[in-house]
Amino acid sequence: MRYNVEYQLDHIDMPRFRKKYQDRDKFMAFCRECPRYDSLWSCPSLSFDVDKFLEPYVWINLLCAKIHLDDETIRAADTADKIKAMGWDIVSVVKLDTDDRLRKLEAQVPESLSLSSGGCNLCKNCTRKSGSPCRQPDKMRYSLDAFGFDLTAITKDVFHIDILWCKDSLPKYFTLIHGLLADKPVSEELWRTVGLHSAIALTSKTTRR
Repeated sequence: MRYNVEYQLDHIDMPRFRKKYQDRDKFMAFCRECPRYDSLWSCPSLSFDVDKFLEPYVWINLLCAKIHLDDETIRAADTADKIKAMGWDIVSVVKLDTDDRLRKLEAQVPESLSLSSGGCNLCKNCTRKSGSPCRQPDKMRYSLDAFGFDLTAITKDVFHIDILWCKDSLPKYFTLIHGLLADKPVSEELWRTVGLHSAIALTSKTTRR
């Protein structure tokens, strides 16, 4: 499977970001319908006070990963099972790679914390259902949507991209929204040190099942 990843960046002060894009009541209702609810440590329900958790952070540095699929990959997904499996494989690989790069960026930005796109996929089976502690608490990051942020609106308003979904075929692209909470905007030079910057990343990737 071949695809290219294009990264786009922006930053917004947290009071404005929360006022415009956070609606916990609305999105927690959606989360309760998701099979991941109370099943992944990165997802709701959260065991801490969300307001206190977010309060120390002045800015959110946003990253959108737009994953462009080539025509051959789209054609190869010619059954519902292949669409689901190939789509998940592609998104999972890019998400894990982006999460890893953001953790490296955390090390360069004091008092920062990254937020991921969607539920954690570090482990094949999360320990939450069994009541056991997270196996990788140093790597696990909460998802933006776990805090009630509207990822569709963020993708559209901030990055001017419409989200596409898998229906009868793979879409032309997928989008992932990640964030880095910090006390200031992160410079593009710092993003570049971990390979995440606003230029298009033209390196095609191939994954095999």
